[in-house]
Amino acid sequence: MELAGASLRSRRLDDIAEALPQRAASLTRLFLTRTRLGISRTEVGVMRAVSTKPQRITELAAAEGVTQPAITLLVNRLQDRGWVAREPDSRDARAVLVRLTTAGRQIFDALRAEYRALVHEEMAMLDDDDVETLARAVEILDGLIARVEGREP
Repeated sequence: MELAGASLRSRRLDDIAEALPQRAASLTRLFLTRTRLGISRTEVGVMRAVSTKPQRITELAAAEGVTQPAITLLVNRLQDRGWVAREPDSRDARAVLVRLTTAGRQIFDALRAEYRALVHEEMAMLDDDDVETLARAVEILDGLIARVEGREP
């Protein structure tokens, strides 16, 4: 009996491992198609990353899982929109840091508010038990993320 339970658990973990990234990507994609800004998921990721502190192009590329030339093109687009700016890195004269501009902060904050409103509107239709389940899932995912981030690559 215990072996059957372990097998079921293993299948469930496999299902979750496959489904979770797909569902998160679907939710993000659905939101971004409904926003008025015409912004990509990777552009949002870069804006989120530099919303807390300026970052190097190499850091942004690594965080988004894209090449340095690809992230440079993306940063150029965001800079052309006035949402990010480049500034010298005081620690390394050869490097530049990308930071969020005031206009970029306004856009990023508006995106976050729009996203929260959309998700809140949809989740308002859920019953209390489902809302509690989702809240607990977020807590569990935060713990999982912290554990994985704490491991050496």
